Amino acid sequence: MIDTHAHLDMLKSEEDLYESIESLDYIITIGCDKEEIFKAVEISNRFENVYASVGYHPYDINDLTDRDIEILEDICRKNSKVVAVGETGLDYYRDITPKKLQWDFFEKQLELAKKLKLPVVIHSRSANEDTINILENHSPFPDSGVLHCFGGDLPMMEKAVEMGFYISFAGNITYPKADNLREVLRKTPLDRLLLETDSPFLSPQKKRGKSNKPSYIFYTLEFVSQFLDIPKEELEKITDQNALKLFKKIKKTANV
Repeated sequence: MIDTHAHLDMLKSEEDLYESIESLDYIITIGCDKEEIFKAVEISNRFENVYASVGYHPYDINDLTDRDIEILEDICRKNSKVVAVGETGLDYYRDITPKKLQWDFFEKQLELAKKLKLPVVIHSRSANEDTINILENHSPFPDSGVLHCFGGDLPMMEKAVEMGFYISFAGNITYPKADNLREVLRKTPLDRLLLETDSPFLSPQKKRGKSNKPSYIFYTLEFVSQFLDIPKEELEKITDQNALKLFKKIKKTANV
């Protein structure tokens, strides 16, 4: 099993870190601010089966400059364990960062991903229309990307898939009130489906109230398997193959 999106530097203990690493084939840890991008690379270099994606989250860009984009590019070029750019995107849920600034640094990171021939990990919350508009303005994306922890609607999913993106669902797909999200899941093409934990956030329902960790992805896998009526082993194979197609550098460095 592959957890395609976790924040390993935020796990509550080293015990949780090692337990998760031993439980999964691969984990992609995310660095999404000025400090975390270095932490993500450091963790990926400590563990053979951990890879990194680095970028700037829309809540963490108020003090960014073009120099920070240059630093990001340098990190990506110098570290073979970096498999994607992001998470980057738009978040209007809280009024933390001006929209114009979010658009600017989202676009710069999209272009950086294309320049580096890497997939892009996209965060979008309460910003469906603007996210899709920006992606359409910068398409095509030859190296694809993923809308992580998908929380959008059906038209957003369909437009993203049309542009070649993958759709990733996290533990919140298991929540009792997530019926609208599950209807999107039902219509997501299987060859574009990914699973993630977004740990330590969004623990699946069976572990809700506890800090999430990558090994909890099996609860999400079990739930989605039952919901889609696909045998668990088959669904795991599908999502893992999708992850390896998207994050191609995993194959190159791990000889999968």
